[in-house]
Amino acid sequence: VAGALHIALRAGYPNILTFDMGGTSTDVSLCMGEPNIARETVLGYFPVKVPSVDVRSVGAGGGSIAHVPALTRALRVGPQSAGAMPGPACYGKGGTEPTVTDANLVCGYLPPSILGGAMQLDVAAARAAVQKIADATGLSLMAAAEGILRIVNENMFGALRLVSVQRGFDPRQFALVAFGGAGPLHGNALAELLGCYPVIVPPAPGLLCALGDLSADYRDEFARTYIRTVDRVDQEEMIGMLRELGREAQAMLSEEAIPPSRQEIRYFIDMRYYRQGYEMPIAVSEAEFDQDLIPIVVQRFNELHDRTYGFMLDSNVEMVNLRAVGIGRVTKVELPEAEADDPDAGSAYSGDHQIYRHGEWITAKLYDRNKLRPGMQVEGPAIITEVDSTTVVLPEHTATVDRYFNLLINRS
Repeated sequence: VAGALHIALRAGYPNILTFDMGGTSTDVSLCMGEPNIARETVLGYFPVKVPSVDVRSVGAGGGSIAHVPALTRALRVGPQSAGAMPGPACYGKGGTEPTVTDANLVCGYLPPSILGGAMQLDVAAARAAVQKIADATGLSLMAAAEGILRIVNENMFGALRLVSVQRGFDPRQFALVAFGGAGPLHGNALAELLGCYPVIVPPAPGLLCALGDLSADYRDEFARTYIRTVDRVDQEEMIGMLRELGREAQAMLSEEAIPPSRQEIRYFIDMRYYRQGYEMPIAVSEAEFDQDLIPIVVQRFNELHDRTYGFMLDSNVEMVNLRAVGIGRVTKVELPEAEADDPDAGSAYSGDHQIYRHGEWITAKLYDRNKLRPGMQVEGPAIITEVDSTTVVLPEHTATVDRYFNLLINRS
């Protein structure tokens, strides 16, 4: 999430949905200029009350196995995965189960030669694996392969809806950052389902998590329990506690040798309706400490509750915790950039390739991403290859290379 947000902010898109599709799972998150922090997360089946970046995961990745349960006879994809060993059937390492990667290869979205030509995929093995699904469902080979891709896209669509629509956000107001080894393969299809554009595919999308590790800011929280309804709050006492927590956060940042110019202290009050079982963090600024703060935070809480859950209660509001968050800004990685030039991408064109879409074969152009320069435009249908990932540009879409070498995919 940190890496995706760093890339998106440079490109001028603060509101994003992150879409990280790897081999086993897909992880998604929503950001509005900064990562969204959840106060509770889940490990397995167990809820854990610990602040964390709000990321939701589904068992949908390139290695997710397609299967047809005997009871329902309905096609399913995941959450079981072929993993790295033996991996998808097309890897030629002994795998025989049909996976999402095999379906992408059968449909032509994944070219037979990947990793810059260092690895050749076994098309015959992929077709044999997907044929198992075709036989079990009574579909043709190509209908089965396309069905696998449609189902895995719907699974990921559901996860993206969970962090956007179901929390009161319109995905059409967000860009979609597609990364991970398989994210760029499916990013354009997910944007069609959600209506979120542009799709931002950063350079080296398979390595974006490493960039995020280098660009993530230092962060720590200091909290104090403060349970009482707002009509019983002593504002002077509450502000005093917040300031004390802020001093603790500032001291922590100084101990970490973070200079004052790179320090930031944020304040939050966890609030809920009286006797409600869950609370929501409400941001307050130090500049508001001298104001009548209680009506301000109550209004913010009501508005946030209405946007998130679709209703407000005519009930007393209760404070639960006071928090100060210390943030230490790290020096960001310097990434290449260049001015936009000629839109003609002909110098990166490497040939034609057939892809199967909506029941028919169509011709897509192949492009080498290493030869794409800022300003160049690639009209879909197209497949853009690079060492660590493959980007699909669907028909009626255009990919433009921005000054930071990102691919921005929009409707034509």
